[in-house]
Amino acid sequence: MSDSTSSVTTFEEMYDFFLAGITDDMFMEMTKEDTEELLEEILLAALPHFEFPRKNIFNLDLTNKTFSDILTQEEMMIIRQYMISE
Repeated sequence: MSDSTSSVTTFEEMYDFFLAGITDDMFMEMTKEDTEELLEEILLAALPHFEFPRKNIFNLDLTNKTFSDILTQEEMMIIRQYMISE
């Protein structure tokens, strides 16, 4: 569901990136809504651990579930690591 002309990274893109890097079957047993709710909690809990981001990763649109900017692959990898530790 990623749009190449988008000027922001969506939470869904971050969730997909996170899920691609883990092998936990727990998420397979949950409903889509429950999974997204849990992933959002994990994502929001992980962000404060990212000490020196180049972009303001805390400027979030919680209504539309997006970051204010496009995250780089490196930034997504760092966030994913913190999500895994959550």
